[in-house]
Amino acid sequence: MIRVDRDGNVPARLDLNDETSSASVERQKIIDGLVGGKPAEGTKFSAYSDNTVRDALQDLFHNKCAYCESKIAGSQDTDIEHYRPKGRVTDAINSGVDHPGYWWLAMDWSNLVLACMHCNQRRRQLIYTPGMTEEQIVTLIESNKTVTVGKLDAFPTANSTWVTDYMQDIETEQPLLIDPTRVDPEVHLDWIVNENLSTVRARDGSCIGQTSIDIYALNRRRLTEDRMSKLLFLQWTGNRALEELNSAVNEEDDTIANIREKSALDYLDIVRLHCAPDQPYAGMARAYLAHLATKISAIQGA
Repeated sequence: MIRVDRDGNVPARLDLNDETSSASVERQKIIDGLVGGKPAEGTKFSAYSDNTVRDALQDLFHNKCAYCESKIAGSQDTDIEHYRPKGRVTDAINSGVDHPGYWWLAMDWSNLVLACMHCNQRRRQLIYTPGMTEEQIVTLIESNKTVTVGKLDAFPTANSTWVTDYMQDIETEQPLLIDPTRVDPEVHLDWIVNENLSTVRARDGSCIGQTSIDIYALNRRRLTEDRMSKLLFLQWTGNRALEELNSAVNEEDDTIANIREKSALDYLDIVRLHCAPDQPYAGMARAYLAHLATKISAIQGA
């Protein structure tokens, strides 16, 4: 997961500053219904479910899931995900709070992200944990001890307090889930890049980080294995860069040293390419680049 700056190009049908837009009309209809005694529960929302909205989200998130950064293939199903659930909030309900869902945000561009179904829907998954040995992984796979994970209607808060009315200030809430368009995930997520398993853990014990990892299932088996393929390539490339740089530092012939240094920089550029926002698992790649930079500094300072 990486920080994504939500641009100001709101799809026209979701422009709440335009009273005639689909979003404005849909929201006002619900508000008028409330005034007339009709509850918002059970409302069928349609303003957000349009190809123009999906296209805008695909552009914003570079055809990747906002949460796990898996690339969205042409045939892969995705959800237009509501960060704050539109119809019901299971965490509020489980805490005894009568929550109608954030219906007033169902058509709000700032509440929408692109999500793969594995992150957004409740599914049975095998979950890896940081530091697992190869033997433990094999045992887990053979036992097939899956757990049900995925966001769906989850929206936990730090103080178990939720905004339940459209007139209330949403900023008073303390969400425990990362929205990458509002929060920099790097503050809460710590990628493990020096092992043979690509897992992520909460940075400095971040409750937001751990909750996001658990609910989005960021260490689910297939996702972790996909990330591992990329990490192995980055590790191989990074090791070539370190070898070339180390040779350059110890080379007495300046011409050969320059050639070695140029080769090291070329390998380093390859790693940097995988850190670009349009690349899958860029968050992990950036963590690896930072790890690699530390090793490079050690060689240069020797």
